[in-house]
Amino acid sequence: MSHWTTVKTKLNNQSVIRKALKRMGFEAQEGDFTITQYGTTEAAQLRIDDAVGLARQKDGTYAMVGDFWHSGDRKLKGYYGRNEKFVKDLSTAYAVEEAFTNLEEQNFFCTENEKAEIGEDGLITINFERYS
Repeated sequence: MSHWTTVKTKLNNQSVIRKALKRMGFEAQEGDFTITQYGTTEAAQLRIDDAVGLARQKDGTYAMVGDFWHSGDRKLKGYYGRNEKFVKDLSTAYAVEEAFTNLEEQNFFCTENEKAEIGEDGLITINFERYS
């Protein structure tokens, strides 16, 4: 039985995606890779491990490709059967990293809650200040 999955995202900045994956506890390699399982092969520009990567789509966004089941990373394998959870977690981490990137470009710097953890109310609170 095949576990091959392709899950579309709305994420489009490769360096921010890589930072988001790191925030989630994964080290992604940038380059040109192939992810192959069950006779299915797909090109990927970000490789999380041999079984899972992210592939740039024609519209500039990225899609998760591969098979969580065959991942060598226990945490990544935990997303097997929970593709939407992976996309939600990645999208949340991406939003946080994108905020850090955009605000730092405007001379704002994080002063509190740099880890940007999700509160019990589901909100993420990060404090930034601008230095002149």
